Amino acid sequence: MPFTIGWIGLGKMGAPMARNIAAAGYRVQAFNRSPRESDIGACTRVSSPAQAAAGADILILMVSDESAVRNSLFGQDGAASELTPGTLVVNMSTIGVSETKQLALELANRGVEWMDAPVSGTVKPAEDGTLVVMAGGSEAAFNKMQPVFACVSRRALHIGEVGAGSAMKLCINAFLGMMMAAAGECMITAEKIGLGRDTFLEVLEDTTMWSPTLAAKRPQWLNDEYPAAFSLKHMVKDLGLMLQQVAMVSAPAPALFATYASYLTAQAAGFAEDDMAAITAYLNRVGGNA
Repeated sequence: MPFTIGWIGLGKMGAPMARNIAAAGYRVQAFNRSPRESDIGACTRVSSPAQAAAGADILILMVSDESAVRNSLFGQDGAASELTPGTLVVNMSTIGVSETKQLALELANRGVEWMDAPVSGTVKPAEDGTLVVMAGGSEAAFNKMQPVFACVSRRALHIGEVGAGSAMKLCINAFLGMMMAAAGECMITAEKIGLGRDTFLEVLEDTTMWSPTLAAKRPQWLNDEYPAAFSLKHMVKDLGLMLQQVAMVSAPAPALFATYASYLTAQAAGFAEDDMAAITAYLNRVGGNA
C-alpha cells in the first residue's frame, strides 16, 4: 500500500513534484506557506504544516531556505507537532550543511529521522519528473524513498550520511553559478568586440562545452528577457551557503568569491526576481550597454 506523504511547498518546483508523486498513486497532503494558485493534480490541499504531517509516513519539504524549513517544522501549527516516532522527514530544499545537521539532531530527539535530498534541475525537469536527487541519510531511509524519488527524478543518488546531500547540492549550484557568470562575461565581451551574442552562442553550441543548461538559457539571452526558472536571489543564497562550506574546510575558492560578488551586486541592482541567467543583463549594464 503506498505511503501517505505530507508535502510542504507548492512553488514553481514543488507543485509539479507533488503532482507527479500523487499521479503515481500516493496520497499527498499538500500545503503552501502563502496563498498560491497552482495545479496540484490529485493532491489534497490542507491549511497548515501540521495538517500536512498528520498521519503521514513521510513528510517532504520543498521550500526556499532554512528559515522556511524551520518555520514549517517548528512554527505556529508546525509539522513537528504531528510527527510521530518513526516518521521520515525529507528536506528537498537547498539549505546549509550545518543547518541540515542541526535540524536532523532536533528531529532525532523526537524519534524522527531526517534525510536531506535536494535536487538538481529547474521547472521543466520538475514538471517532466527528470530531476536529479542528491540524498544524505541512512541507507534504509534512501531505500524507502527510492520509489518516491522515481516519481520526480531520472536518477537518485545516495551521497552519504546526513548533510552529504546538502553539501553536494551546494557544490553543484556553485558550479552552475560560476558557469552562468562566465557565459555572461564572454557573451558581453563578444558583443563589445562586434561578434554578437547570437554568433557566440552558435559557435559555443558546436563545442564540447555546450550543455543542456546553456541550451535552456539561450532564448533568455537572445531575447534579453529573464522569466525566473531559478531566480537570481536563490543563486545568491546558495553561493553564500557554499562560501560558508568553503570556510569550514579551508578550501581555496577565488572564483567563487568573485562570482558571489557579481550576483550579490546584481541582486542589489534589481535583478533578484529574474532568472539567474540575468547575471548577463547585469553585466551588460555594468559594461555600459544598458
